Amino acid sequence: MKKVIIILTIFLLIFSTGCSVQKKTEKIKVGATIFPLYDLVRNIGGNFIEPVLIVQPGESPHTFSPTIEDLKKLAGAKVIFVNGFGLDEWVEKVARSVNIETEVNVNENLKKIVEEHNGNPHLWLNPKYAVEECKVIADTLSEIDPSHSSYYRKNYEEYTNKILKTAENLKKEVDKLKNKNFIAFHPAYTYFAEYFGMNEVAVIEKVPGQKPTPKELISIENLIKSGKVNVLFKEPQLSSDIVNTIKEDTGIKVETLDPLGGTKGRSSYIKLIIYDVETMKQALNE
Repeated sequence: MKKVIIILTIFLLIFSTGCSVQKKTEKIKVGATIFPLYDLVRNIGGNFIEPVLIVQPGESPHTFSPTIEDLKKLAGAKVIFVNGFGLDEWVEKVARSVNIETEVNVNENLKKIVEEHNGNPHLWLNPKYAVEECKVIADTLSEIDPSHSSYYRKNYEEYTNKILKTAENLKKEVDKLKNKNFIAFHPAYTYFAEYFGMNEVAVIEKVPGQKPTPKELISIENLIKSGKVNVLFKEPQLSSDIVNTIKEDTGIKVETLDPLGGTKGRSSYIKLIIYDVETMKQALNE
């Protein structure tokens, strides 16, 4: 009889332990189109979500084409968080392919700002707007998973405070710069420049892949030769042949900014912002 009781006790312990382990590992799968959104999502969702990044580090959402493997990773996701405004419009086809009914544009509340900037979608590079995106993410996760709403809200408060504190400290460093003029490869850094008080005096490609006209190219090169700007920033995700031409013609200094991150030294949204500010500071100080 004692043996039977012992066996039953062991069985119950194993069963209850197995159930608790299973319960702990149940996570909500959610997708995010670009790395900065993916990182915001994983910081707010924490232990209760399984985030899936669609556009891998090194790729550009402007030129992205999803593969079968990308679709497989998204299978079973409850929602896809998107940037919107033309940056990741291919996501609609992706969502239909894997039967995901919910796409959430984290920037829907910032539509007026985008319209005032000629449709520029690169809102995440302004930390103030990234905090707005975080709110949408926290609200969405709370709706999908109300039992952990307080957890998501707490993560939102702590994480956004960290973003703003880091950004404000960086801004104080930028304020010390004498020359804040720069040329960007494409208008990814417009909102970034507005937040940090820098001057984006020109962009090479107003639309990725659309090279400047000869008239536009001459205008940019004359601007450089005037001495008003001495640094041009290219990006690792997009071809920079035209940048090489401008450098050969004018001798301008060329450095690399990264609008997306996800790579070594830029493995989080906050690290990405720090990297870009530090890169700009060093280039503009020289």
